[in-house]
Amino acid sequence: MRIGELLLKAGLITPGQLQVALIEQGIYTKVRLGEILALHGWLSQETIDFFVEEWPKLAQDKQKHPIGFYLKKAGLLTEEQINQILKEQWQASYRFGALAVLNGWVKQETVNFFLEHINPNALKESVRIEKATLSTVNRRTAQSRNHATKHSKQSSIFLKNTSLKNHLVDPEDLSEIDLDLDIECLC
Repeated sequence: MRIGELLLKAGLITPGQLQVALIEQGIYTKVRLGEILALHGWLSQETIDFFVEEWPKLAQDKQKHPIGFYLKKAGLLTEEQINQILKEQWQASYRFGALAVLNGWVKQETVNFFLEHINPNALKESVRIEKATLSTVNRRTAQSRNHATKHSKQSSIFLKNTSLKNHLVDPEDLSEIDLDLDIECLC
């Protein structure tokens, strides 16, 4: 598999970025595709080097490592991020890849790519957990929305019935008020 296809499949570049890089490679024939991607700032040179030099060997290696090992070697996570994920993982009982995605450090597509190549069974489990987590998040979001609606109605009534001349309002009391409310001028 060519480097551009590999990076695309790993979710590290978009089809548009690959197309631009290939066009530019046609113009600048002595510049490698990875160098073009790095010059644009779409990927770090460390990530490109990992996929060109190390990934082919690691993907074939019988000895498999935790996903954090690969994400760090690829320059996609730092040691600090890995430590934070491990701490959160211990507290929340989520899988490592899920926490990396939830923190916004890597895409789900990238986690799936690594799992597909290093541990296909973990990928199946990850997809099952992801669906269950999304279901839980959707339920919690609906509950939060209902609570927020009730709270904002109460806050609206409070604000309409309160005169600022007679009442000092603590800013902490206003921190949870929905800012989309139509608040009458109390001047």
